[in-house]
Amino acid sequence: MTPTSALRFLFETRGRLSRRGLALGMLLPTCFVLLIADMSNSWPLMTFVWLVLAWPVLIATPWRRLHDMNRRGHWNLIFIAFYLIGFSFFLAEYVSAEGGWAQLFDGQPPQATDDELTANGLGGFSTILIFLPIQLFWLYLIPGTRGENRYGPPPRTKEFT
Repeated sequence: MTPTSALRFLFETRGRLSRRGLALGMLLPTCFVLLIADMSNSWPLMTFVWLVLAWPVLIATPWRRLHDMNRRGHWNLIFIAFYLIGFSFFLAEYVSAEGGWAQLFDGQPPQATDDELTANGLGGFSTILIFLPIQLFWLYLIPGTRGENRYGPPPRTKEFT
């Protein structure tokens, strides 16, 4: 596999993707981020890496998997919207419990206690925990359409050849 084909596999939204390809497209970037997180202690670097690899994990590979099921990739945006809403509620509650943005990133130990985290933060986190399994079950359990559909020919059985 060439680097160009790997980048095309991870970042392209056109075409179709099998369930195995979806697993590789979501698992490989996640493992890469976790490896970098283990080696690095730099939050700007980790933020950059997460933002770059969010495209293949959250958008590109699910988009192409929906094409394989003969559905528009725009259906994935519904889940992305719920993830963003949940994350914003969770982050807003966490930051306010920590004492503001400046204190969050100055390297001081957290000051929050369990009593200070309210339903907003937990509600945001539970929004993500509710919609993530729904999306994953939908993408992994529904088989793709047989033969060619409006998004192209069926995906190859071996994605990396």
